[in-house]
Parts: sequence; C-alpha cells; structure tokens
Amino acid sequence: MKTTNRLLTALIILVCMATTAMAAPGCLWQSRADDNWRLFKERFIEPDGRVIDTGNGGITHSEGQGFGLRLAVYHDDRETFERLWRWTRHHLYVRGDWLAAWRWRPGAEPPIEDRNNATDGDLFIAWSLSLAAERWNEPSYRESAQAIATEIRSQLLRESSLGPLLLPGAVGFERDDGLILNPSYWVFPALQELARLEPDQPVWSRLIESGRNLLDQARFGRWGLPPDWIALKDDTLTFPQDFAPRFGYDAIRVPLYLVWGGLDDNERLAPFIQYWRHFGYTSKQPDWVDLTNNAPSPHAAPQGIRSLMALTEFVGSDDAAHVLRLPDLQGEHDYYGAVLALLLEVALDTWCRTSES
Repeated sequence: MKTTNRLLTALIILVCMATTAMAAPGCLWQSRADDNWRLFKERFIEPDGRVIDTGNGGITHSEGQGFGLRLAVYHDDRETFERLWRWTRHHLYVRGDWLAAWRWRPGAEPPIEDRNNATDGDLFIAWSLSLAAERWNEPSYRESAQAIATEIRSQLLRESSLGPLLLPGAVGFERDDGLILNPSYWVFPALQELARLEPDQPVWSRLIESGRNLLDQARFGRWGLPPDWIALKDDTLTFPQDFAPRFGYDAIRVPLYLVWGGLDDNERLAPFIQYWRHFGYTSKQPDWVDLTNNAPSPHAAPQGIRSLMALTEFVGSDDAAHVLRLPDLQGEHDYYGAVLALLLEVALDTWCRTSES
C-alpha cells in the first residue's frame, strides 16, 4: 500500500510537470527521458561517439563512455550505441587486455597519458554490452562483455574481512596506508547483470554483499555518510592520506546505485535523506561536505545532484511526494549534472517496475 500511494502521488505531480509520457508495465509515470536523451546527445556526444566531459576540459573517460552506452540501450538507440562502442573500442582499449584506459585527453600527445583503468567504467561498459547483446541479438556484444568480466575478476578483486573488494584501478591502489577503495564503484545493478551473465561465478553475488558490508561500516561525520575515497588497513576504515575526506561527487552515486539495484532499504538510505534534509532541497544544498568537521562546500549542488536527492527521498521516505522532481535538461549544460539526471530516469523506471512486479 505504501508503494502504491507514493506512485499515485508522484503521478499527480509529474502529470503537471512532464512533457513526454512514458508507461512501464505495472507502473505509470510521466517522463522527459526521450527529450533529455536527445539534448544529451546534441550537447555531449560527438558524431564519432566520443562523450565529452565539459566540466573537465573536454576530456573523455571510460566512465562517461559506459554511461552513454547504458543510456543508449535504455533508449533502444542502437545507432548511438554502435558509435559509442566503436569509439570506445578503438581509442580506450590500448592496454593489451579488456580493461579500458580511464582517460582520453583531446590535444594531448598521446591523448592517453595514463593507461590505468577505472573499474566503474569497466563495469558500466560490460553491463551495457551484456544488455545490448540480448536486446539486439548481437553475440559479439556478449563476447566482449564476457571478456571484460573475466578481466575484472582476474585483475581487480582482493579478498578482505568484508569479502571480495574492487580495486578502483589495476595500478596504484594497494599502498602502505591501506587498500584504497571508492564506494561508488560498487555499481550494484551492473554486478547483478554480470552475475546473470556468468551464473557459474559466485564472486559477483559476493561482491554485492561486500559492497553492502562496506557501506554499513563506512559511515562518517554527523550524518554517517560514505566518503568518496576510503582506505582499508588491518580491518579498519580510514580516510586516505591524499584524498579529501568528503561525501561529494563520487559518493553521491551510492544511493543511486542502491535504488537502481533494489537494495534501497530505509536504514541504508536514511543517512543521505537526513543530510539532504538538513540543508533543504534548494539551490543552497552544497555539492559536498567535509566528513571530518561537517563543514559544507561553499558551492551549490548542480541540478543533477539535487534530482538524485529527490529520488532517494521518494524511495526511502513515507512523506516524500512533495520533493520528487524529474529533471529537465533544457537548462543543464554541465555534463556530469546532465548524465546524473538521465541515469536517475533509468533507475526510477527500474525501481517502479520492480516495486510493482
């Protein structure tokens, strides 16, 4: 009954706001998804399939290519998917294995200055390829997803007291101050898809559990939030020496992936809701907070982050209907804010389908 009431209330709100109607089996809601995807492609994807991070000097990274691939599958946009995958395959797979180099910088010679990978990018790419193989009946996509999954299993996992952990990259994260981890790299729905792709590999389910264990212990500051980066040494979690101790642009994705993966129990979402309620769902919401002294950033969170706040509140609270706002990319010219807004749409659709099934 609680879920049904939330969805009905949200429908009333969104009918007044939305420009494009969207229906999912068992879950009616209004969406701007198609218009937003068109705008995203116009602003952030070049004709050759390169996704441009406008907030970081126009670089391209494996994460952004993975985001784009996942969104193209959701929108049944095979033409864009193939352009994205072609560019990714030709420009980022330079290591001699099936892990993508994490950054490509236009104007640099060579454009890839660091061949290290970024594990969340690899997860998004493998996840997208696996889904695309099924949607468009293309075996080569499944073969590539399988190859990436094999590399992740062989190169990027380390055992710990919490279970298997994901290295953020193949090089540089096993240090004297501990095993350096990024909680937002536990892309739960991607891990769920890889468990389906490789049913004979129990490590994917174990990774989902280890991610939940990590989040249960990685609670810092006044609100008990996970940091963007954390170190595990001698079974103790601390802040790494050379990373700011913040809940910020990385960790903001943790509640998104919890909701998307159906792991959105109230206890895990409560810290995020309490933090965002403290500052209010307004333009005064900071884009990060220091977890050592609870000091907020002087900068306001972009629209995409504020939209994720609303999604988390809607899913994890009984009285949240008044804060749910689906984003409109008409006024969003920042790549990261725009891509968060689009991923939110997919997560909400998935959550609706699961809740009503």
